[in-house]
Amino acid sequence: MQYGYCLSTKFIQGDALAQATYDAIVDAGYDYVELPLSALSEMPPSEVAKLKQALQAIPCKACNLFFPGSINIVGPQRDMSSVNAYLEKMLPLAASLGVETLVFGNGGARKIPDGQTREAIWDNLREVVEAMDHHARKTGIAISVEPLNHTETNIINSYGEAVDLTKGLTHVATMVDSYHVAKDSQSYDDVYKNPQALLHLHTAYPIGRMVPSPQDDIAIYADFVQMVKKLEYNGKISVEGALKATDPHGIKAEVMACLDVLKEML
Repeated sequence: MQYGYCLSTKFIQGDALAQATYDAIVDAGYDYVELPLSALSEMPPSEVAKLKQALQAIPCKACNLFFPGSINIVGPQRDMSSVNAYLEKMLPLAASLGVETLVFGNGGARKIPDGQTREAIWDNLREVVEAMDHHARKTGIAISVEPLNHTETNIINSYGEAVDLTKGLTHVATMVDSYHVAKDSQSYDDVYKNPQALLHLHTAYPIGRMVPSPQDDIAIYADFVQMVKKLEYNGKISVEGALKATDPHGIKAEVMACLDVLKEML
């Protein structure tokens, strides 16, 4: 198992708390960080160079927040030329940073707009993931479509839907975020039926979407832990949750305790 931590890129811009979180992740011994791809797309070359220097201490093996808000991917305003241009630019950049897995969540961007049918938006999304697959084959990067809970979007809310959307593709599959599963009171039945499509994991304590801690009710993770162990999953799992601490000392303690909790559970 490789343990990662979802981190903003603000530590590159000098944000003190983001820097403290980055330092804590490195000191705790996480295997990688997961950064927002859309934020990387807005970085000037000087910041990219600074980021590459920072990633010498810990690799960036995954990225989330795939598309920036400026690119329309579904509905009447969608622009596939911009989608393809973005993929053409960002997948090679991600590969140059050592990224292995990209996460396509973007709940707002993929939401079914008023006046549009589910079938039409499904077809839009299928064209997008086919474009992803085409560009991913050039770089060897794998892309995971993230099922999101119903408060964040109204399409691709389950693992089974993501499997259907990505059927037949070679470099685009799906993933599980235990927070979204818990938020929608779902089961892991579809994961057991389609284990070959499981590419990546996210986790957080579902009450408040917090970083896992020793104070958590561990029983809440039971079904997720059972799934991971039953499938003998041995890939990447990233923490994607909020911290309670607002000072460097507290951040370090929380980040380190989180890794201990994950290793003990999994």
